[in-house]
Formats: sequence, structure tokens, C-alpha cells
Amino acid sequence: MTVERWAQQIIEKELNRLVVVHDDGSQRSMYDLRIGAVEAPDVAIECVGAVDSVFTKTWNAGPAKGPLRSKVKGDWIIGIARETRIGKIQQRIESIVQKLEEGNVHNVRVGHLLKRDDSGLLEELDCLDIRYVRCFRMPGTGLVYMIPEGVGGGVDTTGNALPQWIEEFLRDPKQEDVLFKLRYTGAQERWVFVPVTHRGAPWPLESYLTGELDCLPATEPSLPSPVTAIWVASTFGTHGVRWDSAGWRSFRIREESK
Repeated sequence: MTVERWAQQIIEKELNRLVVVHDDGSQRSMYDLRIGAVEAPDVAIECVGAVDSVFTKTWNAGPAKGPLRSKVKGDWIIGIARETRIGKIQQRIESIVQKLEEGNVHNVRVGHLLKRDDSGLLEELDCLDIRYVRCFRMPGTGLVYMIPEGVGGGVDTTGNALPQWIEEFLRDPKQEDVLFKLRYTGAQERWVFVPVTHRGAPWPLESYLTGELDCLPATEPSLPSPVTAIWVASTFGTHGVRWDSAGWRSFRIREESK
């Protein structure tokens, strides 16, 4: 599903109003969605994702395709960097894991020396941007899972990081096209819907958007003209938050897992 269709469904359900796809591809300047008639829309909506393109490229090339199948005895997890050469890992990981199994080594972390003769192995892992290799089942079925290195830091439960982040995000030169499309419409309201993918925003904000959203931000954002409202949601969350002249509100994205 495209981000435009995703936004369309969410806004329709939240507002109980018909939202239609406005951009038919006939003109470069067309905004994505609208509420109301073509000639005099009530709302013009542009969708723009907050995406870590490097991480997404790595994810799609490797982890998104599932585990690697190999001839090793156990099942393993390898931690990979945000930007790494997935093809090189696919070529060499089987022989690396086989060496570990032969030496009865089930957990290796780059930067942590094991034995004097492990230096060559650690250097090879480092060259491949592999952070750690760990066996989680022995015997197993020969599966090797690639897991991107984790994020960490403080967790934001208040949403206080959101107003400044959305201001900076919308004012970034990369979003000039978004503002351009909304600037030349006759719509009364001009909204931006921002889907945030994994690592598309700083960790405090990502942790907030994937949390319970028990609190809403205490301050309002200073939105660039002509934006009058924003919707922000993590693609991994169950709720999102929106702001307009009436203040902050939360909205549901999907039902929570039971």
C-alpha cells in the first residue's frame, strides 16, 4: 500500500469524511489527496514520508527478504550496520559461521577479543560491517538472520520533541516541493501527513510514536506557510498525533495486537 492510500484510509476513518486521491499524475504540481470538490476543495493534503533512505536500502536488500539458508548446524543472528554491503555478507557469512561452529564459539562481538588467534575473524567481521554474530539454537536448521544494529537512548513519553522536529522537517529544503504544491491550491485548509518509518526520526520521537501516546505535546508547532495542520504517525505504531488550530489530538492507525 502506498503512503497516500494509507493516509487516505486513516483520515477517512478518523474524520468520517470522504477523502479522494487528487494527484492523477497529469501534472507535477498536483497535491496527493483532497476533501471536497476539485474546483473548490475544503482540504488539500500532501503526504511525505520521514525515511532513513540508507537504512531502508539496507533493510530491503537483506533483512526484509528473510533469513539466509546455509549449511551450518545451528541457527544464528548477525547484527549489521545501518549501511553495509549485503551482497558481501551473503557470500561470506556461511564460511564465517562454519569456523565459529568448528571452534565451538557461539557468541562474537566486534571489539571484544576472544583469543589471540581470533584477530583475523574479527577483522573480517569489521570489514563486512557486522557488529556481532550469535548462535541462538543448536542444533538448528542452518538459518542466519540479519538484524540491523539497534537504536537507543532516552524514551520520550510526553511528545515534547515532536513540535520542533516537525518544524525542522517541513522547513528542510527537501520538503520544498511539498510546500509548493500546497501553496498554489484554492483549498481552505492545507494539511501534511507524515508517515515515519523505522529510523526516519530521532529515537526519542520514534519511541513516542510507537508508544501508548498517553500524553500529547505541550506546545504547538510553528508550521511553515501554507501548512495549516499536520498528521504524524509511525508505520509501526497503533496511534498517531495531529495538530490544527484546535490543538493536539491522537488518532488510531490500527487495532492493537491482542
